Formats: sequence, C-alpha cells, structure tokens
Amino acid sequence: MVSVFFRGSSDRHQQHTPMSSEEEEEDVQSRSMASSSSSSSSHSLKHEVFLSFRGEDTRKNFVDHLYKDLVQQGIQTYKDDETLRRGESIRPALLKAIQESRIAVIVFSENYADSSWCLDELQQIIECMDTNGQIVIPIFYHVDPSDVRKQNGKYGKAFRKHKKENKQKVESWRKALEKAGNLSGWVINENSHEAKCIKEIVGTISSRLPTLSTNVNKDLIGMETRLQDLKSKLKMESGGVRIIGIWGVGGGGKTTLASAAYAEISHRFEAHCLLENIREESRKE
Repeated sequence: MVSVFFRGSSDRHQQHTPMSSEEEEEDVQSRSMASSSSSSSSHSLKHEVFLSFRGEDTRKNFVDHLYKDLVQQGIQTYKDDETLRRGESIRPALLKAIQESRIAVIVFSENYADSSWCLDELQQIIECMDTNGQIVIPIFYHVDPSDVRKQNGKYGKAFRKHKKENKQKVESWRKALEKAGNLSGWVINENSHEAKCIKEIVGTISSRLPTLSTNVNKDLIGMETRLQDLKSKLKMESGGVRIIGIWGVGGGGKTTLASAAYAEISHRFEAHCLLENIREESRKE
C-alpha cells in the first residue's frame, strides 16, 4: 500500500524576432542560466513563475489570459492581484516573491517604464538573474525592443520624468532595461495572434521547469496510458483537494503507478510525501 500527500497550490512555443549576433550571445547566456537554475537548490523557491507587468496596460487582457493558461497547466504563478495576501505590505512582498521564483516573465508594455514599482521589480529580477541564475523571459507587448534597451519613445519620456523624481535610481533602472531588452523573447504587435503566442509562451515555460527523475519504467505495458488517466483525474488546475484511490489485485502495478505520478508532479507543490509499504510497516508496530 502506498499513499501520496501534497501540500500547497499546484497553480502550474514562441514568436521570436530574428536575433542579431548580440541577441544570440544573450540567448546563449540565458540558456546557460536556465541550466544553472535547474541545478541550484530549490528549497527557497515558492513560485515557478513571477509575472511583472503594468496593470493599467495588460492586467485585464494579455496578462490575464497568460496567467489563466499558466494555471491551467499547473504552473505555480505569482500575479500580485491573485497571490498577494490582504494586509500584506505590497512592495516588500513583491520583491520577496521575485527572489522566490524560478522564472520571471516581464511584460514590457507602453506604460511599463512610467511606474517606479515596475522598474524596481525589473531591477530585482535582473539581480536575481545575475546572482542566482533566475530565468528571465521578456515579452515586448506593442513596444519596440530597441525602445526598451535605449529608452526611446514613451520609455524616454518616462525617464525624463524619473530624472526629476527618482534621480538616484535612474542609472540602475537604465542598466536593467538594457539587459532585459537584449534577452531573447517575444515581440507581440497588431499582427500577432495573441492566443497562439500565449500557448507557445506557456509551452516554453513548461519545458524549462525541472522535472524529478524517476526509476519507474514507463515502458511497462499500459503504464503511460494509465499515468495520463490518473493525472487527468487529479484535476490539478481546480485548486481543490482531491483523494484518488487506486484499487486492484496484488502485483498489478498500483505502487508503480502512484510512484510515477508522484515523480512527475511533486515538484509543483510546496511540500510532498510518498509513504510506501504502509501495511507492512504498520504491522511492525
């Protein structure tokens, strides 16, 4: 007999612009960071994805659709209006959530640079990328990546205002925008198919999340089909509590099936436990 327990939310490809040699170098660095992130200790990581965005631009459209698709895939995603607890101090909570996230998705929109909060988030994300290997995925939503890198257009206008109000932070914000603007990501404009882009973004994020290795042999007859059937019954996107019983004769593969499911999805939870041989162990008492 085997029991599996999980605790915590289970809230769980890409239209690129052609890359210059400079962008290709940044892309190689980004992939290298993804590798180092997967191998680093994950005990302090509470979220798989952190979404940084300008609410007035994208909260009720693009970001809302992206968030829902991420959650439907069982990807633990931090979005301030969905995850922030009432009464919690907003700015420290957001910066802490960035540090506790494996991947940061930055949605650069027209008014992103107007917000000192967004720029503080961006600066923290770049610091986490440089020091901890956090994976950073930029999305240029109806903005030119060069405007982000060089602070032209509306980004230039925003920085002229910041020079007067936040002079001490301007230089660090500029450097963060330049770094983020050089990373390989998505450019979404009036010619883009947003639903298709979101599907590709979610697919890429999912592929860059680590999965636990398992010794379970999925080549056993019918194992893969039964595993997919079990995972569909878990309905992880519902956010509720579910109990699944696996019944059958001895030697029929019940423990193997439960162990395979555990190995595939346990990394999506804050805490998890696999209790094997319960009947045998209880008799020893």
